Amino acid sequence: MKVIVIGAGGQARTVASILRCYPDIEIECFIDKKVRGEGETICGAPVKEDFSLLQRLFKKGVSNAVIAIGDNSLRGDYAARVRKMGFNLINAVHPSAIIAAEATLGKGVVVAAGAIICPFAQVGNNTIVNTGAIVEHEVKLGDNVHVAPGANVAGRVTIGRNSFIGIGATVKDYVTIGQNVTVGAGSVVLTDVPDNKVVAGVPAKPIRKK
Repeated sequence: MKVIVIGAGGQARTVASILRCYPDIEIECFIDKKVRGEGETICGAPVKEDFSLLQRLFKKGVSNAVIAIGDNSLRGDYAARVRKMGFNLINAVHPSAIIAAEATLGKGVVVAAGAIICPFAQVGNNTIVNTGAIVEHEVKLGDNVHVAPGANVAGRVTIGRNSFIGIGATVKDYVTIGQNVTVGAGSVVLTDVPDNKVVAGVPAKPIRKK
């Protein structure tokens, strides 16, 4: 199966490493607005900056894609764009990740090495559960969420769409985090967080609005 990866930054390298674990998957190319130099490759696949290539490849039968962009809103925008073109957004799940049989994943989900998704967790479309992150039982992650490496999300937490949980952060059980929220690295979230807030610290407190 041939796959197009949208993005060519750090997240794209994580996704490429995951996809290479599956011998039946071949990365056709990476597409990004910023190409570092002529002939750039990632894991042997070429990086292209011509987004019109998407439609041409789709007509040739390459119909699977992964959005490998860390920025939540931008990742969501590109996901909508390629879905409208007819592409199927596949999930990229590292073989070392542990996903409970009772958990559910949306489309275009990336689960990196060592991540754990526990029973009855619900992971929305285009969401990233990054390296070594833990998403506990009955957690609800909205679309375009990013749970950064080493973050711990305790049971029955709800996290709204486009929110970012920073590296090494901890979210206490039963907490609700709104949409478009940023939780700073290493923070400990003990209480609910409204939409469009940036919180940081131990315990986490609002530092500004988005």
